[in-house]
Amino acid sequence: MKKSLVLMSLSALITAGTAYAAPTDLKSSINGSISMKEEAKKVQTTGVITSIRMDGDNGLIHIQGVGTDGLVLNVGKETVFQMLDGTKLSLADLHVGLTVSAEHSMVMTMSLPPQTPTSKVTVLDAKTQAGLLGTAGVMEEIRSESKDDLRIRIKGEGLTESSPSEVVLNLTKDTAVVDKNGDKIATSKLMKGANVIGFYGPTLTKSLPPMGIAWKIVIAD
Repeated sequence: MKKSLVLMSLSALITAGTAYAAPTDLKSSINGSISMKEEAKKVQTTGVITSIRMDGDNGLIHIQGVGTDGLVLNVGKETVFQMLDGTKLSLADLHVGLTVSAEHSMVMTMSLPPQTPTSKVTVLDAKTQAGLLGTAGVMEEIRSESKDDLRIRIKGEGLTESSPSEVVLNLTKDTAVVDKNGDKIATSKLMKGANVIGFYGPTLTKSLPPMGIAWKIVIAD
């Protein structure tokens, strides 16, 4: 009877080829109930960074959304950070707004968002842009005087301590418009009422709401 219960518990932990561990202690769960073979399996996931938090010597990188959406990458001293051309980076070089490709374990916690041990993080943008701010929320207004003059207003929550909860962003020809995975999409997808995440530089006007230049816009819907 006891043996049957163990088998049933393990079966419940493995869904669609992906092994899930309890959110309270990912490392011990991996070393315990999940086999080393499952732990060794790696998958690739791409997404835009929406937050980075430190937990001692380790970091928690949230991609593909905010709140309970997306995926949290658990990184540490053994995680490799690099640009697409192989240039070495450190965790300190990463920031919100970057599109990254992560090589991580198939083992994930059952928390929302799930967390997973990550062995490599590759920045897919041509360069980093230190000091970026971010605001996630609903696009409450969009104005266009011409194809090269697009302005949007986002109201929701700031993603960093210095980020306002409401901001007006001017899009330029250099502004990247992407989906939550970081894939480029047409600016025509920007519509009033859409859930978006705007990333922009620290230079803002003193107006209410403040105005700035968009570096990257993520359509989160």
